[in-house]
Amino acid sequence: MATQPAARTRCVVRIRVPPAWTAEEDATLQRLAKENGFRHWSRVARSMPRRSARACRDRWRHDLARDVYDRPFTARDDDELLRLHYRLGDRWKDIGRAVYGRTSRVMKRRWRELRRSGFPASAAGCRVEQHAVDMESDQEEKAESVTRELERPVADVLASSFASCSIASDCAMDPFAGSLALGFACMAV
Repeated sequence: MATQPAARTRCVVRIRVPPAWTAEEDATLQRLAKENGFRHWSRVARSMPRRSARACRDRWRHDLARDVYDRPFTARDDDELLRLHYRLGDRWKDIGRAVYGRTSRVMKRRWRELRRSGFPASAAGCRVEQHAVDMESDQEEKAESVTRELERPVADVLASSFASCSIASDCAMDPFAGSLALGFACMAV
């Protein structure tokens, strides 16, 4: 007997997209956020029908906050984003904090746009190399300043160490004898 093939069942996934924010909801959210000290989003959400605490917080942080504004990205902004991403990697929260007026979400979105357009592949090469050269020159300058500080005569440093040791006046020690000998001499007293 031939068996009949099993009937295919369909899997239907329904995604509920939340309704768009209206101007009235934005005004209410601004008022409630101010009343609650820009915290306590669960209290804010209780007064906002059809909105969760997370939705209220995200709407405030990414769209309505006073220090968040939407302006077009300039070449200088793109260079700053490239520099921050080179230094911090994919830590978008830190990148968003480093740039005034831009959130982590906006910075990540812009990075993806630039990556798709080929910006980092073409422009990043010369900019990252320049950044590496700048970092090397900074490190060389720091090394030179440390070397200048260490150019003080070693005898002066050791002599100042002998001043705190009571044995320094009793016996004459060679200042170049080393710190181990100085330590043993001070411990013997």
